[in-house]
Amino acid sequence: MITKRTYFGKEFETFIDEIEIREMVKVLAEQINNDYADKKEEIVIVSILDGSFIFVADLVRRLRFDHKLDFVKIKSYEGTKSRGKVEHLLELSASTEGKHILVVEDIIDTGLTIDAFIGKIKGQKPVSLKVCALFSKPEVHNDIIPIDYLGREIPPCFIIGYGLDINGEGRHLKDIYQLVT
Repeated sequence: MITKRTYFGKEFETFIDEIEIREMVKVLAEQINNDYADKKEEIVIVSILDGSFIFVADLVRRLRFDHKLDFVKIKSYEGTKSRGKVEHLLELSASTEGKHILVVEDIIDTGLTIDAFIGKIKGQKPVSLKVCALFSKPEVHNDIIPIDYLGREIPPCFIIGYGLDINGEGRHLKDIYQLVT
């Protein structure tokens, strides 16, 4: 059933429902569990705020191995458009050297945010560095960003819900909504 929402004079309609999102998270967690189950070094899950907070909460509850959770806040969007520059508002609380790092992102759109962050982490010499994203827009980032665990590719549309927002609104929605007007 298609539901409509309006934020800032823009109309959104249901794109991906809560049930499909839950299934994507379950599948991603199974893949990650298989890959990380026998790691000896410390594993750190890094959530890129604000958008990934709901996704990472659901994901880590399904992981069956010990890990630490850290958060960074990086901003590159305003409204429905990328600003073309990345702002680091909250840094990691500890070094990533000698650790397995799994970066969790809600959506990889232009790739600007994740690319800047990955470049920074690589310089700290982690044992491994992988990326998990719930959504990817390959037509926008042209597959230049390596995504190790991906929930779903989507077309270049603007979406909100399940942590994703438009100027702080819509994060609480259980379903994903896409911009229609």
